[in-house]
Amino acid sequence: MSGGAANVLPGGLACPSCVSGALATDGAALVCAGCARTYPVLGGVPCLVPDPDLFRVLVRAGLEEYLSLTERRLAEIEVESAKPELSALTLGRLGRIAHALGEEQGRIRSRLAPLLPSAAALPASAIPARPVPSDELSILKCYEHLFRDWAWGGAESEATLRLLERVSPGALGRLAVFGAGAARLAADVHHSLGPTETLALDLNPLPLLVARDLVQGGTIELFEFPIGPSSENDVVVEQRLSCPYALRDGFFVLLGDALRPPLATGALDSVLTPWFIDAAGVDLRVTVATISRVLKLGGSWLNLGPLRFDGPVAGQYVIEEVFEIVRAAGFEVLAEAREKLPYFDSPVSGSRRIETVFCFAARKVREVVASAPPSPEAPWIADPRLPVPLTPELGQLRRTAVFTNALIGMVDGKRSISDIATELARTWRVDARAVEDRLRVFLSRLPRSRPR
Repeated sequence: MSGGAANVLPGGLACPSCVSGALATDGAALVCAGCARTYPVLGGVPCLVPDPDLFRVLVRAGLEEYLSLTERRLAEIEVESAKPELSALTLGRLGRIAHALGEEQGRIRSRLAPLLPSAAALPASAIPARPVPSDELSILKCYEHLFRDWAWGGAESEATLRLLERVSPGALGRLAVFGAGAARLAADVHHSLGPTETLALDLNPLPLLVARDLVQGGTIELFEFPIGPSSENDVVVEQRLSCPYALRDGFFVLLGDALRPPLATGALDSVLTPWFIDAAGVDLRVTVATISRVLKLGGSWLNLGPLRFDGPVAGQYVIEEVFEIVRAAGFEVLAEAREKLPYFDSPVSGSRRIETVFCFAARKVREVVASAPPSPEAPWIADPRLPVPLTPELGQLRRTAVFTNALIGMVDGKRSISDIATELARTWRVDARAVEDRLRVFLSRLPRSRPR
């Protein structure tokens, strides 16, 4: 089983920047024969994103956010644990959560270590990781998928594979799985449906790095924090993750953007998009065009997942519109099925749901000229030498920052909202009552500390 090792590469790889350049191994990196760009192999996984340096900096920033928030949560638990009215059961629960959070920090830091660039001299606190504070942790995105895929979700995985088998057109040849996530379905397909090669492609580093070790025969212990735990024993569960079978050669794990896949035009016999087309962040027509580009004429596309498109109402497609777009992009729909499947039916959680899953197989029957997907980054982010334009978003941020700094300067623990409104109204020469109303709205939307 290949696992994406530096000296063993799948066929059909191409530079994600220039697309036309083939990639060759050069030590611990891959080099494009066309534009000479270099792509590192991190922890045994090729990092085939257009800007690997920016990707690694974002991973480091995400890890710093996670560690900072976890330390804050641990401090809050310590304060709560000092309350005299807490029972022994409650203290035990808090202690188990604190222990797991502390252990989890080290395990996640260790998993991500191969991706991290060298620490910069600038303190992390000098420039915030994001313009607006958030408790959303990018590093833990899809973290729960690891437990569903590799701990307790065998029944869900089996049901998903059986649904896919119902529409599968036959031999899959060289297959890419776009948005592989924690990669259980990609591994199941490789194990059961017989593709010659399977390329599990995703941008999310933590689940992919864990999956790589598991499919190579490793075992990993991680803490699951169930939603609505069923009992005191289920508040925190240390799960042992493993792959239930030995995976044959030809399975590769790749860090890459499925909308800008590091694949040559026509390099694939088949593409699988599980729980992907409605979560890709672009209009479906862009996603379909990308899939078409990497497929050979006569190649197969398998799709599986719900339809919960975000964004403009016009782009929140239903299944009939999906088929219309698929056919217009040069595909013939071969088979379709839909089924209600359990989703995250954890034995230790009080939260679970049933999803209506749409599954179809399509064959590429003609070439259709399509525009390239939009760049993932603004030009002045991709090239730090370009001037930064004053965009509407930055203009709004500047106005917000000016107001926020002025407000913070007046908050001293003594002034009330009415006091601050009066001072601001005098400066702005407006009605203090209007300022007071707006201040109440602004302050009511600030993140609040948990009660102590």
